[in-house]
Amino acid sequence: LGRVVDAHGQPLDRGGPLQGVHAEPMVRRPINAMDRDPVRRPLDTGVRAINALLTVGRGQRLGLFAGTGVGKSVLLGMMARYTAADVIVVGLIGERGREVKEFIEDILGEAGLARSVVVAA
Repeated sequence: LGRVVDAHGQPLDRGGPLQGVHAEPMVRRPINAMDRDPVRRPLDTGVRAINALLTVGRGQRLGLFAGTGVGKSVLLGMMARYTAADVIVVGLIGERGREVKEFIEDILGEAGLARSVVVAA
């Protein structure tokens, strides 16, 4: 937790090597669909509009897609800081380097990063 890694799990945050982790193959057999837990319980995202209109379930994956400058990073930061979850994985795919740094330092903040893992690819 509290680390920023690339798509291969290598640290990007100059925090030294990751401790207590072991490598897993990137390509492997998918989990059998019958072994997956169903998404049944709602997840409080901390954003009232999403909770009311776009309910998110525990265990559900969520993607934010929109044009530039419309507030995706701000919304993602709000959700990462205020979601009722112990661990949050944030994937920043296709972001420019300065945008990744700005998201982590200015939007996510120390409190949000403390219980998150950010994957920047």
